[in-house]
Amino acid sequence: MSSIAYVTDESMLEYHRLCRNRAILFWRLSSKRKFTDFRKGDLLFFFARPRTGRKKGLIGYAHFDSIVRLSLKQMWSQYGQFTGYDEESLLREAIEKASKGGTIPRQMSCLYLTDVVFFLSPIYPEEVGLDIPSNLESYCYLDRSDPGITVKILKKAEERGLDLWSAANSVSPEIIFSNDEIKHQLAVIHKSIGREDGSEKERAKIHKYARAQCEKPGWEMIRGSRTDCLKIERDNIVIGIPFTSQANDRDLRMRELAGRMLIYRLLARRYEMPKEIFFEVIGDNIPREIQELTEQFNNE
Repeated sequence: MSSIAYVTDESMLEYHRLCRNRAILFWRLSSKRKFTDFRKGDLLFFFARPRTGRKKGLIGYAHFDSIVRLSLKQMWSQYGQFTGYDEESLLREAIEKASKGGTIPRQMSCLYLTDVVFFLSPIYPEEVGLDIPSNLESYCYLDRSDPGITVKILKKAEERGLDLWSAANSVSPEIIFSNDEIKHQLAVIHKSIGREDGSEKERAKIHKYARAQCEKPGWEMIRGSRTDCLKIERDNIVIGIPFTSQANDRDLRMRELAGRMLIYRLLARRYEMPKEIFFEVIGDNIPREIQELTEQFNNE
């Protein structure tokens, strides 16, 4: 799980906001530093000046989808106004201005971003305990020193409000935002629980169960986990926890499972998650006592 603050041109962002673009293509010159830990679904926060004001802040975010290498012509023909410009000539001028000597590279690494969300007002780094220099040139990671920093940013954005006008009618930024907040809260909770115990054989089994569960519609791995899965439904959150045991450690594995479910529920309430949490135990031939334990948690 990673989130980054990305230095972004404010006029280009305003173009995307006014056009209500839900996807964005960011071009990057080859001389800029490469990402080392950034995966599909991670959040890229726009670090830029707001429409009114000179101080840079976090003014929204989008989900990282992929990196594609494109020439300027390919960029315009495939993505057009999703590059943030009305005309190819304006895109060319922007790249020439940013490149050394006005030379346009044959190909550029481009970030394709989806599910854009804008905030009603900027969130300044110091408000959430961050120290981002105003002269940052490219980007910086946000979660390295504090794994809960993304949650703090999203909580602050929730207080300030979202820019609902900039959203396309067919997509609700409120739902996107709420789901992002839940996913990052659960990632922080999972990190506090720690990795699974058990023998190497048991761990291999539960990893297999988790991967199989995430192939089902709506399921995905909790970020940072190789075992615990989540599914966000309309009114509920379902957490899938794989279970296996050997004859000589079943009681211990059961206690660990119960403790895992208890911590998820207690910390979710501390975070004031907007949906109720339910559990599903994943595996082959789940023992009856495990099924009864899960039902008890779900009926509380």
